[in-house]
Amino acid sequence: MKARLILTFLSILSLHITKASEPLGFPIIADCLPTELYDDTRFAGIRKAGFNAIMVWPKSIPNIYKALDMAEAHRLKVLIFNVEIEKRPETIVPSIKDHPALWQYILADEPKMKRWQELYDLRQRISRLHPKGLCYINLFPNAGQWLLDDIGVKRYSEYVKTFSRIEQPQISYDFYPVRKGGKVSNNQWYATLDEIRSESQRTGKPFWAYILCVPHGPYPMPTLAHLRLQCYVNLAYGAQGISYFSYATPEPTKSLDFHDGPLLRNGKKGKTYKTVQKMNAELKPVASLFWQSKVTSIEHRKCINGEVVVSHFEKGGKRYTCFVNKSADKNVTVGLRPNDHLLRIRKNLKTEPVKSAYTLGAGDILIMRDK
Repeated sequence: MKARLILTFLSILSLHITKASEPLGFPIIADCLPTELYDDTRFAGIRKAGFNAIMVWPKSIPNIYKALDMAEAHRLKVLIFNVEIEKRPETIVPSIKDHPALWQYILADEPKMKRWQELYDLRQRISRLHPKGLCYINLFPNAGQWLLDDIGVKRYSEYVKTFSRIEQPQISYDFYPVRKGGKVSNNQWYATLDEIRSESQRTGKPFWAYILCVPHGPYPMPTLAHLRLQCYVNLAYGAQGISYFSYATPEPTKSLDFHDGPLLRNGKKGKTYKTVQKMNAELKPVASLFWQSKVTSIEHRKCINGEVVVSHFEKGGKRYTCFVNKSADKNVTVGLRPNDHLLRIRKNLKTEPVKSAYTLGAGDILIMRDK
């Protein structure tokens, strides 16, 4: 009887761990939270803002466990980096690998080419300790030849292909296109997206995208339109995860005057918290439509008063088309031919007949589906 009870308990524990460790739906990730703010109030605030995962960079070993436990209590998945995991994974990985909140080990953010072998070796070491463990690397954008020279590569495609050889479940990149005055770095952003999407198709790995929610330097205080533009263009290209930089306002440096993020350095909510919360509430149902879909083609189409990204994608045997306004500060009108075979899908996923024209706000999205 005692042995049977023990086996039953172990079976229940195994089911709990397996269920808690299942992949999320569409990941909406907060990066990051300072170690000194690891408490119930701040983790609850992350969840209330609409995130379902968080990247943490704890400075000490005790805070590794604290971050994981706090995240579990608030139903958040964790992507984690710590120097001890990086330098001596054998000392930490065995003790956290079965934690229900653990999702991925962060290997690096924006690594240069010279770090490839080091990161490849680290991935192998973690894999031996945690065979089913997942690892994460975020890549530089294609911001011009000056950056490629600094990274140590001639072509951006070479950079992306090289790092995708390190075993990871996704390809992640960052590019922050909206500048002060509503200007958008269209050429470099879409060139980056084309390369990232191409590598995603080549490898079969989904891609994730960063969006910016903390003002600094040439980047303005984000409006809802700025967040929409970043989220919806990436979705249109096929992104299967969105990460926000940075949920907590980073400490300013001489060259980077970070300020007014969703969470301030003193732990209070900043000016952008409600904007991010509103964006995530809107994004969640829309992203669920794009989750595990297949983008079949993308085009950039001129309208009378602007330009849109047009994406054709498929999911569950149905075909969809979406239009995203490429402007960060101006409306655009999309004209359509009335079609009995099309339905408009609103952001709450309810359907309605198609009209002949729609006015899209800055950065906004319009979704159609074949009946």
